[in-house]
Amino acid sequence: MMLIAYFLGAFAFIGGIGLTISSGWLITMAASHPPILTLGVAIVMVRFFGIFRSAARYGERLMSHRVVFARLTQLRVGIYSRIASASITSARRFNSGTVVKTIVDDVERAQEYQLRIKLPHASAVISLITGALIGLWVRPQSLFITVPVCAMLLGVIPVLIKSRSEQLAAEIESNENRYTAQVQSSVHGVIEAAIYGYLDQNLLASKIEEERIKNKEERLLKNIFAYATLTNLLIAGSVVGFAGLAYSLSQTLELPPVQVTMLIFLPLVIFEAITAWYPNLFVAGKLIKSQRSVDDLMEGPIEENQTASLEEEIRKIEVDQLTVTWDENFMVPVSFGLTAGEKLVIRGRSGSGKSTLAMGLLSLLPYQGSIKINGNELSTYKNSNSRIVGTVQRSHIFNTTLRENLKIANQDATDQELIDALHCVELGQLLEEMAFGLDTVIGEFGRVISGGEAKRLAIARVLLAKADVYILDEPTEHLDQELAKRLEASISKRLVSKILIVITHSGWNDLDKTLTMSR
Repeated sequence: MMLIAYFLGAFAFIGGIGLTISSGWLITMAASHPPILTLGVAIVMVRFFGIFRSAARYGERLMSHRVVFARLTQLRVGIYSRIASASITSARRFNSGTVVKTIVDDVERAQEYQLRIKLPHASAVISLITGALIGLWVRPQSLFITVPVCAMLLGVIPVLIKSRSEQLAAEIESNENRYTAQVQSSVHGVIEAAIYGYLDQNLLASKIEEERIKNKEERLLKNIFAYATLTNLLIAGSVVGFAGLAYSLSQTLELPPVQVTMLIFLPLVIFEAITAWYPNLFVAGKLIKSQRSVDDLMEGPIEENQTASLEEEIRKIEVDQLTVTWDENFMVPVSFGLTAGEKLVIRGRSGSGKSTLAMGLLSLLPYQGSIKINGNELSTYKNSNSRIVGTVQRSHIFNTTLRENLKIANQDATDQELIDALHCVELGQLLEEMAFGLDTVIGEFGRVISGGEAKRLAIARVLLAKADVYILDEPTEHLDQELAKRLEASISKRLVSKILIVITHSGWNDLDKTLTMSR
């Protein structure tokens, strides 16, 4: 299919050559007052090439975009299937900023390489060879001009551009990725930074990266200017060369006026395909880097150490000398044990690793030490998230209905179960106030709830899960003392036979065990 698009793209340029040559032929012939039939043939040729050019261009766009969109769809399905088939532990690598950028941006840009580099390249080769053959038909001597110019434009200059610009464009792409990450990091807490006067310091790394990008962009622009100038000189030289050839031949031969016209017009249109190909060739490095990022994502191995399926009810958890890490190890090793029905509260000052510990227990971060579930290591299970659930400090509320936000934890939950969970966290009054009840749209764009209500909604969502171990990170933070105490009692009662782990700075004094973390 793409091969057909290559030829259709070339035919569009060939149609342009034919249209210009036949128009010049028509004008020249009309000046000599030939029989009307001769002019009629020329007029038909002009019309034919005009329609042929447009039809070929339309067919090329239709065919190439169809192929590219089909590949794009297939690639996206492949990536999402790869993510979905991975265990939650292995899939966490897909959550990095670089990988998210690859999934969202690079996948699409990788397909642009087909449209903006390969297709124009193939079309340029076919159309320039055809143009050279037309020149051969008009006058064999034209090959002395078309062959070296085509060799330069199709071979030498692209190689030079590749060697000088491709790597530079790829470096700019890498710098832009780092710049995006730095801006994202800098704007986090930007209000506090502005209030306390360290905003400039916060933005310093981004400004340094801006300067690097600017310098490399300037170097790339210089390359573009140099090779664009060389290309224009070659094309202009060919125009002058064809004009000189026509003049030279007319001095020694009885050269028909039509051939003179064709020799003059041919170099004006034969290189049109180059002007469509070269601009994207200068930034091909960005597209190639995107393609490589996608290939690495699709072909790179997913470390799957999990082989067992956690089907039995969790009756016991044993944690021994456990540390959980993001990029570097900062936790003091912890140990504890829990059986079904027991409750543990984890305390400690900020930065001691309480939330990080929760991420490890939820199989969202790698860990060292031991977490045994019913006597077996947690890292050997590929579906522990079906039995161990929890909230994080910043749980996400989706831009959909209240019902769908809750049913994320349990797709089979009935409306009555949803209502019971809401009452458990004292959101029954909020439900009554909502105009459409469970069908009320909440979330980022339809948000109708406060921050405290959102936190309790996240707890209600977790309580709906059919799990054995529940981990709640700061479930009553920023709530008034009376409401916090009522929630503690309500949650403990609902999970009376389950293992409950609560991470908090205050409250929850009636639980069975306490773990105090330090750093």
